[in-house]
Amino acid sequence: MKKIVYRLTMLILVTLGFQSCEDLDEITNPNFDVAFNATAKVGEPVEFKISNAPDFLSFFSGETSREFRNSNRLKADGTFSLSFDTARHYFDGASRSDNAWNLLVSTDYTGSGKVEDVQAATWTDITDRFTFATARTYSQTNSGTVDISDLASDLPTYFAIRVNAEGKKSEGNRQGVFRLHSFDISLAVENENYSLDVTTITNPGFKPVNVEGTHPSNKSKDLWVNKGGYFEMSGDQAEYTNDDWLISRPINLSGAVEPDRGEPLKSYTDILKSFQYIYSEAGTYSVVFVGSNETIHGQKDSMKEFTITVTD
Repeated sequence: MKKIVYRLTMLILVTLGFQSCEDLDEITNPNFDVAFNATAKVGEPVEFKISNAPDFLSFFSGETSREFRNSNRLKADGTFSLSFDTARHYFDGASRSDNAWNLLVSTDYTGSGKVEDVQAATWTDITDRFTFATARTYSQTNSGTVDISDLASDLPTYFAIRVNAEGKKSEGNRQGVFRLHSFDISLAVENENYSLDVTTITNPGFKPVNVEGTHPSNKSKDLWVNKGGYFEMSGDQAEYTNDDWLISRPINLSGAVEPDRGEPLKSYTDILKSFQYIYSEAGTYSVVFVGSNETIHGQKDSMKEFTITVTD
């Protein structure tokens, strides 16, 4: 009899244990609340108070690149534009020329950095769309902001700044010094009032290729050199023609974009009751909080959307 009672007792305890585990694993819908002042000033912290925070919580401020509505966006239509700054000096005497600069673009270059691949690629000359430095002062010249939407492609696109500098013709002449100070491509998103950065002079970066010309003692004179913030090609007192290319790493002009991502505020074990955020520009923003509760059995999500007006 005692054995039977013992077994029944153990069975009940085990059953209750399983029931308790199931209760612990039960997924509940996030039921959090957010309280804050719906008006704010630029540069002043906004305090968001969180009640009953879920297991995980993220925050979309509503600013450019932080909008919930774009959290699943992978491609954006719009207008691509390119702008850059150049400078130069010297390049005097009989070898003087204002036409040493070229800007070329290719979608079939391999990106290898090999001379034979540069020469084998199909390059389109778009030099005449832009303004290049001609003054011998090192003063920077802006190219102008030029629409290059016609170059948009699903293929990796390479841009090349080429300097084809003829060797000196008489004593005292030199090929000159050429500098690239910036290289910015942006995408003005259709039906929006902002642009997305596509590339800069450092991202994705450039690779020099010496197609022609060998300095007798200083190999750096044959190449574009990264001078820390800008690239420079210095031909020196060279007897030879220098054909030097500064070629971008592959650039994506397909309109593909990274989706906007929320700022994680808490994970499962964190305790969150409030946090602060500072807006840097005036405007009306759609603020979104996305909460989720998770167990090994799945996940339940909840979203709360608010509007905040930020003034100067």
